Amino acid sequence: MFLARNNPRVRFVTSISSSLKDKLNVISDVTGLPGSQLIDESILLLTQKYRNRILESGKEGVSVFMAKTIAICSNKGGVGKTTSTAAFADLLGKRDYRVLIIDADPQGNLSKRFGYDPKTYRGDIQLGSAVMNILGDNPRPARDFVMKTQNKNVDIIPNDDRYAAATKALLDAVILGVNAYKILIQELSTDYDYILIDCRPAVDADIAQIMQAVQYLLIPVNAADDSVDGVNTTLGYANQCRRANPDLKVAGIFFEAVNMRTAVAHDYVPQIREAFGDFMLEAIVPHSEDARKAESAHEPVSQTYPSGKATRAYTKLLEEVLTRVG
Repeated sequence: MFLARNNPRVRFVTSISSSLKDKLNVISDVTGLPGSQLIDESILLLTQKYRNRILESGKEGVSVFMAKTIAICSNKGGVGKTTSTAAFADLLGKRDYRVLIIDADPQGNLSKRFGYDPKTYRGDIQLGSAVMNILGDNPRPARDFVMKTQNKNVDIIPNDDRYAAATKALLDAVILGVNAYKILIQELSTDYDYILIDCRPAVDADIAQIMQAVQYLLIPVNAADDSVDGVNTTLGYANQCRRANPDLKVAGIFFEAVNMRTAVAHDYVPQIREAFGDFMLEAIVPHSEDARKAESAHEPVSQTYPSGKATRAYTKLLEEVLTRVG
């Protein structure tokens, strides 16, 4: 049977013609895909085709067609923020979602994964110039500061050491009540399904602007004391930022680069799960050589090793994240 009677999509299915139902049933039988997934994919294609028309209509509820905005952040460095952001973006793009990644770390490691090595790419289009444009007179459209990548459906605003020149302007704007990240995201949210921001390891005014501009946070954690401290600091800072962004939610905390064969991991993983409760996602990204080799290849691990252990874990994590953020 194509759909059970109690399926929430049954009202939609019963309103379509019998010939179309027959076609959907055949597709389901041939592909082995459940009817609910086929309908989800159909709605995704329709959304992509009619997105602009829907948004321009101004009708109630059209905000569901705007991008979900997620910052991947932690006060602790080296916990896998960039590796995770790159994998999530690549996997979302392969599912035909339109994805924008913003590299908010002037080290530019995320940019490097998608073809914009800060050591060699010195083009005018980068996050620093995008910010200065927003805060300047007669700003150009934000789309002018977005670059294509070789990864399917993934665009990027790259970053490098020139971002430092924009930080003073960002702080001056805060005094005037202007959040450059919020303006940037609002301008671009109608062009994408997901906007992912890779944050640098910090809790400061720059990170505050990001937290006040996005809907969700994803926080990676390792099986170590200092990593847990980083999560606690990040959660505390997020609580402060909710004064300006009361809708900010934690989409999840997830284990990154954990070697479950060690005694340390066996001790820490259950303790961390208990400490952070419902915030925790189930899937664990294992420590693997895949991630290190993918970094050396300047690619997302899901691109370099599409069937590897890390990619399989990120795929499971992504399913959990999509369940929480939609």
